[in-house]
Amino acid sequence: MWKRILTVLVLVAVALGAGCLGGLLHPSVVPPAIVPIDGATLDDLPTYTFPFGDGEETIRIDPDPAVYAGAKEADRQLYLSEDLSKEEWIPIYYRAFVNDSCQEPFYEDLLAALREIRDRQGLDDDRYLELIAAFVQSIPYRTDASIVEPKFPIETYVDTEGDCDDKSLLLAGLLAREGYGVALLYFGNESHMAVGVRSAGCPYQNTPFAYIETTNRSYVGIPPATLTNGTVLSTDPLVIPVGGGPRIYAGCDQIHTIERALSLSRGRVEELGAELAVRARELGAEKEALESLGARLTALSRAGEIRDYNSLVPEYNSRARDYNGAVQSYNALLEESRATVDLHNYLITHAHDRPGSYLRAREFLAG
Repeated sequence: MWKRILTVLVLVAVALGAGCLGGLLHPSVVPPAIVPIDGATLDDLPTYTFPFGDGEETIRIDPDPAVYAGAKEADRQLYLSEDLSKEEWIPIYYRAFVNDSCQEPFYEDLLAALREIRDRQGLDDDRYLELIAAFVQSIPYRTDASIVEPKFPIETYVDTEGDCDDKSLLLAGLLAREGYGVALLYFGNESHMAVGVRSAGCPYQNTPFAYIETTNRSYVGIPPATLTNGTVLSTDPLVIPVGGGPRIYAGCDQIHTIERALSLSRGRVEELGAELAVRARELGAEKEALESLGARLTALSRAGEIRDYNSLVPEYNSRARDYNGAVQSYNALLEESRATVDLHNYLITHAHDRPGSYLRAREFLAG
């Protein structure tokens, strides 16, 4: 969830826009802009280590302290001198955070680090996109109630934290500069923001974009059932195009397999849990009856009632065999439940390794 959507001031007259964005002498819209602060310093530069594939990757760059300080001090309000609809001014507002030209060196340095990983691992376009998403998803999610507007992407990186709009702006900015068709997905009613990337086969709702959740580690193309606070995304998002490049996400066939395995494994775990509960009650009753019969046999043996003792032995042995068979069946169900839980948990926690998750999912579905 984001902090708050934004603040808009409608002015009668508007001054010249300052900062790297520049502007007209009398612009009708003045969006937020960064004015670098010379002499600023950064004492602690973040290092990000995050899982990807079957290992970990590390990223560290040196953002310009002047630009970061300028972003921190920027006026984050959108000033209008004409009446615009929400569908008009909301995209202007958010794209200003993504595309402030003062941040271009920051993007270049961060993408250089990501490209080094891409080239070293020989990643295709799909895996490269997943690498960028995994990096942004690894940035800790945190909502700061004292900040009511979004952060510039350079802030989110240096601060090592952000909420849904902060992280979505960073991811969209990176993907757009790498030539992907990308948009911000703005859910006004649910106070949420995500990223969409053009895809071949896994569109979100009525858009051509695959959904990317930035607040946690998750698969490209699989939207959350609910947000962390239980909110369901039930409305169509406002689509804010950020990059119109030709690159698309083409891993949808494998994503569908993973999504199906997630759904089936979750359902199977619930079925097995209910069945195990019934079996456990039945085993308890059978064990109690068997122990009662065993106690009776012991009493007959001690009393020397051999004929009655011998007449009960076949019944005891039959019940014991049935009980042992029921225990074996219960243990088999328990093992299946554990294996299914393990598979489900693996898929949930390995969104950074889509090829590996696909193989596990396909094996589960085939079995």
